[in-house]
Amino acid sequence: MSDQQMTIIADVHQNNGRMKGRVEARRGKELIHADTIDLGSAISRTRFSRAVAKCPGCDGAEAEVGALLLERLDELTHGATPQGSLDIQAIVRPELFITPHLIGLSVPECYIDDGKPAGRWRLCLRWGDGRREVQPLAHCIDLSGDARLWVHPNPAEPSPNTLAGWHPRARQAWADGAESPDPVHVYQRIGAAVERFIDLPPEHSRGIIATVSLWTMLSYIYPAFPAVPYLFMGGPWGSGKTRMFDVLGRLVFRPLTSSNMTAPALFRTLHDRGGTLLLDEAERLRESTPDVGEIKSILLSGYRRGGRATRLEPVGDSFRPVEFDVFGPKALACVAGLPAALASRCIHVGMFRAPPGSEKPKRRLDEDPLLWSDLRDDLHALTLGLMGEVALDLVGRADVCGLSGRDYELWQPLMALASWLDGAGAENVLATVTAHAEYAVDAGRDEQTPDTDELILKLLAETVNDLTCPTPGELLGKALQEEPALFQRWTPRTVSNLLRRYGIRPNKSGNRRAYRDVTPAMLLRIQRAYSLDMGIPDDEARHPPSVASLASLSSENPPEGGEK
Repeated sequence: MSDQQMTIIADVHQNNGRMKGRVEARRGKELIHADTIDLGSAISRTRFSRAVAKCPGCDGAEAEVGALLLERLDELTHGATPQGSLDIQAIVRPELFITPHLIGLSVPECYIDDGKPAGRWRLCLRWGDGRREVQPLAHCIDLSGDARLWVHPNPAEPSPNTLAGWHPRARQAWADGAESPDPVHVYQRIGAAVERFIDLPPEHSRGIIATVSLWTMLSYIYPAFPAVPYLFMGGPWGSGKTRMFDVLGRLVFRPLTSSNMTAPALFRTLHDRGGTLLLDEAERLRESTPDVGEIKSILLSGYRRGGRATRLEPVGDSFRPVEFDVFGPKALACVAGLPAALASRCIHVGMFRAPPGSEKPKRRLDEDPLLWSDLRDDLHALTLGLMGEVALDLVGRADVCGLSGRDYELWQPLMALASWLDGAGAENVLATVTAHAEYAVDAGRDEQTPDTDELILKLLAETVNDLTCPTPGELLGKALQEEPALFQRWTPRTVSNLLRRYGIRPNKSGNRRAYRDVTPAMLLRIQRAYSLDMGIPDDEARHPPSVASLASLSSENPPEGGEK
């Protein structure tokens, strides 16, 4: 037996009188045995103690482990000695974490247990001093001194056929000290794979390939960033959206592909396993069913670090709120556009139907079995190498992105990666993605500003030129004449609420509520901010009289009538 003292770590929860959870037996930093047991059950404690005693170097430890289990049970039942509060920064997710001290990435591993295939998690660690280590996924990781990183949540054991993503031979080569792959070469190979199998709009192909390649690399270091952009693949039927997802599914970190997953299955899977969500056929996000509403809330909150889905879970005869972590990279594809709030979190990638005679749709994605495997191996090694080492520094690279607001959040991670690649020897990656970002931001305004908003604002702008002061009802009447299908269920109050969101409010005079104080400068500001074409020339901003003051100078169009 080793001289190091045996310790028991228990992460258990009381439920219906049972103290069930993960229990670990450790000697120093070494994990001896771990299992999920009912700590309050004498039979479970005995079975756990005997299992530890069968481990190498633990002969005769059964009684010691049994006593330690009883001590932990007593502490949990009657209260342990206060240990002080825990800094939330010391809690990391199991699948992928990047801290100043340590980078960690877990992979599933298949092994033989009692003559049968079984699965378990292995944690690959890259320490700040360059040391590499592979160990079982444990409840906590000891740092220097008394410091620890706590792993939460503890995922369920993987099935034996869970794809690892990182080949065992490549993982062993990394552990043995193989050099980190060349990030520029990896980036170029990702782009070449996208270009080989996907037809893209010729005028924007370079920018789209750069964006998709950088986003793929970002999926391996996203925990370092406070927000992670989504990708939206938009285009008509047959434009290659599903094929792009097939390519991404072979490259991104821990792909989770779905087109019909329910909301509970989605947030529970993301919480337990993490990874990159690929949501194809996202047309149903425009539906108004409760399940779709839950999925949309998950997507909206999962854009930023700390994004949670909160649900009430049964505990005995009552319920308690439970939070599920849903933060991570996500890609969505559909023919119709996305809801405006969700579109504002996405980088729009416009897809293009293959021209007649194109060879790309005919090429089999797995014609070269080693293509995707080698790229995934390199991406994992980069995460625990050169790319992971600079990830936290890239977060602060505000100088590489000249955008602001939400557009900055979307593009800064990709531009920071592009700048790093340029510094590593790539050619004009930052310039390419910056030019494409400027185009995509302008094009994305259509997704973020509903058609109804644009038409109502345009009609209001026309009244400035006509020297009239319209009511909400009069604007609605004009809108119904132009687009009856869009506005058939609208009321004057709906129009009033829409314009109020843009800071435009009607004034009341007698029984008439009309827009008398609207100025060309006010409308010009809206036109510029939302990239709309409202017909307001820029030079009109120098002369900003209100509609009411203009109307008072003209006797041809005196205000008449009341609000409908």
